[in-house]
Amino acid sequence: MNKSCVFLVCLLISVMLRYSIASEQNATEIIVCSLPGRISKEVLFFINNKNKEIVYQFKREGKVELRVLFNENNKLKRLTDSKMGVTYYGFSRGAYSYVINVITGAEEDEYSMVFDVKKNNKIIQSNDCLPGSFINNDIPNYYMTDIVYPENDNFVFP
Repeated sequence: MNKSCVFLVCLLISVMLRYSIASEQNATEIIVCSLPGRISKEVLFFINNKNKEIVYQFKREGKVELRVLFNENNKLKRLTDSKMGVTYYGFSRGAYSYVINVITGAEEDEYSMVFDVKKNNKIIQSNDCLPGSFINNDIPNYYMTDIVYPENDNFVFP
């Protein structure tokens, strides 16, 4: 079997396992970003279907390294730049910020995503999400704060 077939089979199995896990946990994935590299890394946002809380997870080789809960007291931030066709989802933890950039394409339902990590407002890591990464366009915003896009060049998100 050639490498592309093996990759597609692995990707299909991964999606099916994630769907199964999300169904068992009564959760819906809203953003999934698989990152490039020899080691499997994944950025996930999912919503608890019962209490509507949003959960962020960063996984390396299937193990959760960072988990953040968004609820009434801690809301995920969203910024939309309609001129550039980009929506940013992000949050900060101490000196670090984590941002998913969703770039709208020319066609309907066409997009690409980038995952950025910042330290003290400077990007220290930026990766394009791999094909097969996705965003649910019907993200409920119970625990999300929409940030108005400022005209100030000194603005830093999140």
